[in-house]
Amino acid sequence: RHFPKEEAISSMSAVQQLTMLVGEGAKLDVHGCKTVDMASSFGKALLEFIFIVMAAITLLIGVNAGKSKAAGKVLYPATFTCGIAAIAYFAMASGGGWVIAPDCRQLFVARYLDWAITTPLILIDLGVVAGVSKWDIMALVLSDVLMVACGAFGALTVGNVKWVWWFFGMAWFLHIIFALGKSWAEAAKSRGGESGAVYSKLAGITVIVWFAYPIVWVFAEGFGNFSVTFEVLIYGVLDLIAKCVFGLILMSGASSGYEAI
Repeated sequence: RHFPKEEAISSMSAVQQLTMLVGEGAKLDVHGCKTVDMASSFGKALLEFIFIVMAAITLLIGVNAGKSKAAGKVLYPATFTCGIAAIAYFAMASGGGWVIAPDCRQLFVARYLDWAITTPLILIDLGVVAGVSKWDIMALVLSDVLMVACGAFGALTVGNVKWVWWFFGMAWFLHIIFALGKSWAEAAKSRGGESGAVYSKLAGITVIVWFAYPIVWVFAEGFGNFSVTFEVLIYGVLDLIAKCVFGLILMSGASSGYEAI
């Protein structure tokens, strides 16, 4: 069969778009980019290392989650948090899960898909430990998903609208931080005992680390001052703390017993 010229061009375009999505589009003429800032071999090695760490922590927390019903209630979300992050990092390390953004940078969409699922799981864990209502947890989870979506939309745009998306995301972010530091902290404190102590540690780490994400975004996806490789390094460190360290602290608390939760 002979394809018309227009159909052939359309088919090539579809192939190029699919190829770009799975991670082989650096040499394509996309968005009029003459060059594309890509993760270096060091950046790819970092992605591989973080995948291995995430996978190992997933297994460790998962084994401890099955030791008791009380422990599993908080450790299973932490297990899935690290497990999903491990899958995302494997996708990025194996050359997939990215697109070329309009500002001619390699944008790891797998990272945003990871955040859209794992950060709500972190909030669910915090909510369970603090003892807040399901409605309170749902409100923060929705704010969180909207925050991540705004960051993704901002990363995929250029010009002033990029910063409109950033400010939208920060509005949802501040709602989360305010709740974690005030109403949820008060609820955890009223419970006392192990739950209150563990929540204080977890919320403290979460608030500090999560504050760093939008700052990195400004200089990476925002202004583009950070190279993609440096972006991989910084986000990787933050992800390890926000997910793995978080899970290990939660696991250490579970070893003391979460009967009150």
